[in-house]
Order: sequence, then structure tokens, then C-alpha cells
Amino acid sequence: MASGLREHLVAYFEEQHKLVEAGALRLLLGTHQPLLVSREVVERAGGTRSFVTAEMVEEVLAERRPASTPSAAAPPSDAIKELSAPSAGVSDSFRSLVEGYSGPPPPGHPIVAFEALFHSRYRTLHRFLRGRPTLENPRSIDELRPVDGMASVVGMVREIRETSKRHHTILALDDASGSVEVLVLKDSVAARAAFVPDEVVGVKLRISAERGRIPLVLAVERPDVPLGRPAGRAQSSGRAMFLSDLHVGSKAFLSESWAALVAFLREEGPNPALARSIHSVVIAGDLVDGIGVYPRQERDLAIGDIVEQYVELGRRLSEIPSRMTVIAVPGNHDAVCPAEPQPAIPPNLAHDLPANVRLLPNPSTFALGGTIVEAYHGRGFDDLIPAIPGASYARPTDVMRRMLQMRHLAPIYGDRTPLAPLERDGLVIDPVPDILVTGHLHTYGVDRYRGVLMLNASTWQSETEYQRMRNITPVPARAAVVDLATLGLATIDCSNGAAVVGEAAA
Repeated sequence: MASGLREHLVAYFEEQHKLVEAGALRLLLGTHQPLLVSREVVERAGGTRSFVTAEMVEEVLAERRPASTPSAAAPPSDAIKELSAPSAGVSDSFRSLVEGYSGPPPPGHPIVAFEALFHSRYRTLHRFLRGRPTLENPRSIDELRPVDGMASVVGMVREIRETSKRHHTILALDDASGSVEVLVLKDSVAARAAFVPDEVVGVKLRISAERGRIPLVLAVERPDVPLGRPAGRAQSSGRAMFLSDLHVGSKAFLSESWAALVAFLREEGPNPALARSIHSVVIAGDLVDGIGVYPRQERDLAIGDIVEQYVELGRRLSEIPSRMTVIAVPGNHDAVCPAEPQPAIPPNLAHDLPANVRLLPNPSTFALGGTIVEAYHGRGFDDLIPAIPGASYARPTDVMRRMLQMRHLAPIYGDRTPLAPLERDGLVIDPVPDILVTGHLHTYGVDRYRGVLMLNASTWQSETEYQRMRNITPVPARAAVVDLATLGLATIDCSNGAAVVGEAAA
């Protein structure tokens, strides 16, 4: 696992336009919080220092040392943390790296908290864009002058509107210094990908000296996944299974399909060797069906008590072999705060879950061997699909590709996805994972983008009346099994028994 994490740390510093010395890398890998310390080193270095030295790491560690043992009542100061040693029977290949939820919102006015959230988003994504060759002559917005002729800025998209006659696009961009409106011609290269509210972009501008002419966008850069990024891989053989949207407690829960899945995992079905190689099961949210999530949901419930739903969840998860680690994040149907990032399922609802279950916030990033996985339930789809022309609930990986290009899971503020006013934006995709898994859409999708395996995991609930009303056709009872050394994938169809229906190499 250390080798895979080392590659990710080197790639992280390269993305920040910094070289890390071997001694600094050894110190980072020896800490319990290597990614957190790396982020603090980068923030301390700013844009003036190109090398990360052992002395810089030691300075950060020395400042952190007095606060390294927080009181039991206090939450961790940052959500990047190591979990305690795993319980008996839990695979030792699992290591928690980044949790999106960083504790409850700070006290004070929520407007101030949201301002901190957007400043956090801007600072992080600006670092990814800084130094791009296409963004020449970089300026803050308040420094733009007609005499520049050509200049570049990094801004957050505050407003998108169309000109009345020629249907060009006008963007209002903000940075910490001010605002500017820029023009994107409809047939230009810059207009090929639609803009999304509250995403952060870098734009190369032609600035006219003519009075009243707004700057013209010549090129657009998004934070994106770096080309040629070295991928982390598990150093030993082993596989992980990816599921989502169990909806335990619903009348539409697919008991027979779940039984087929359990039989497969217990090596009682086809291809027992494949089942034997699985050491982790990842569930991307909506563990139970919840209460009052949508109008008249009570008609669809087999279990009308939320506590009893989690008791039943524990019974279902205990059917999975105890040698496997079950890693689960919540979704919008679970009994946690709906604003994202979401905290993990609380202990008072988790006491009936088996000991091999690890509950994480939504989203969370963790290592399985040397392979980095980001699990996000996916409520951000509900805002991004209407905002992106041609996007569809039936093609989830198209939207996931845009998430990776924006390096953000749910950028849009004030729409269907409530955002928690936290000081750190936990929905930024940092670091880049090897596997991005989502759920929420009740379909099944697999694709790859710049070395990242994008997987929208299938549901274990059949179609409900509410889904029919919203024209959502589920693709249920599919389980994805991923080889963590190669990212090759096999699909297990449990809709009529358990059958391996497809295998795809990396």
C-alpha cells in the first residue's frame, strides 16, 4: 500500500507545481495523515517555493504535534485522518484518507460560513489551474487593464446568460478581488463544454481598449485530471465489490436478488474463485429507505420505523462473509443531515451492524491496498443533469466525467442539493482517485477517463411508483467486481440467480 500512496503523493505535488525531495516524502509516508500534512505544506509554501523539503515537512509536523491528541469530545480539526486499527476479521488493506465531512458548521452567521466555503473551493481549485501554459499573463480580476491586450484569470462562475441576438454566452466571474463579465462566442472552442454555475475555471482573455467592449474568452481551462497521472494500484492480488442503494425497509427491496448475491459471496454460486478473491465491499449510500423522504413514502415501506430499518440492515450485512470489509457511506435516504458533505451513520443507529462494517461520511476517499477509491452517493447528479446539455439519468458516467473535469462533485449552490456551510469544501475531488464510485440514479454505468475508473453502482430496489412518476427506469441487482491491481472489472447479474455477465480489462 505504501508504494501506491507514494505515487499519489508525488502526483499531488506535481499537480501543485512542486517537486518533493526524497527525505520529505519519507517523512510524509511515516505520518498518520500524509495527505493532510501534504496539503498544509503546499498552503504554507504558497506560490513562491518550488521544492518541498524535509525541513518544510518537519515545521508542519512540529506545529501539529501539540494538538495531535484531541479530546474525546472534540471532533478532528480536519477530516483527513487515519482510522483506528481494524476490528478482527476486517481486511488490513483498508485505510481511510479523506472524509468530506469536517464536523458541524462553525458558530456564527451562515452567510459568513458560506463565504468561507466558497473561498475554500476557490483556493483549492485555483492551485490546480495555476501555471497552466494556456493561461498566460495571469492576473487577479482587479488587475485587468486594456493595455494588457492578453491576460488570464481564474474565477468562479457566478452567472451564465445568453446574448439576445447572436446567442453567445456571457459569464460573470468572481475571484477574491472582484468580478468581471467575459464573452464566449457560441462557435468557439471555448464554448464546446457548457458552463456550470459555481464551477471554477481559468480563462484566457483578449482585452479590447475600445470603451464598452467586454473581454473575449479565447481559451478555457478546467481543473481536470492531469494527463499522464501515475495511477496507484494494489501491490497484491485482490478485488473489491461495489454496490449502492440497498433501500432496506422498502417493499421494493430485492430480497431474492440479495440472496443470490450473498450466495455468490459465500462461494456457493458460479465462479467461486472470483468470489474468494474479494476482500472488500463498498456501498455508495442509501443503505435504508428512510422515512418521509418523498411524498407518501409510507405506502412503499415494509418497515415503517427508521431504527428497525437499520436493525434489518445489520441482519442483511451480517450475511456477507465476515472476512470481507464492508465500507459504507450514507445517502439522501439515510438518517443523517441531508446537506452535503454528510456525516457518517451515527453510532445509535449502527450498534446492530456487524463488526466488519466501516461507516464513513459522504463523500469519502480511502485506499484499498494501493488503489485510491472515492465513494460519493451522488445527489449532485440532480443539479448537474439539468445544467449540462444532453446529460441524462440513463448515462451517469457522462456526468461523472464532468465532475472529474471540474474536480467537484456538486458545485451548484441553491438548487436541489443542499450544501453544508463548512469552512472546507469537502466536495472538491482532491486527490484524484483511481476509482470514482457513485449511486443515487438506480442504474448501472461503467467508463474510464484519464486513468480513472468511473462506476455508477446498481440498486437493490425494484421500480417504485415514485420512480415511475419521475420517469426513472432502474437497472437493479448488478454488482461490480474490480481487480484492484489492474482495474479490470467483472459484472455480476443477480436479477435471476448470480451470473458473471461481462468482464472488461483496464
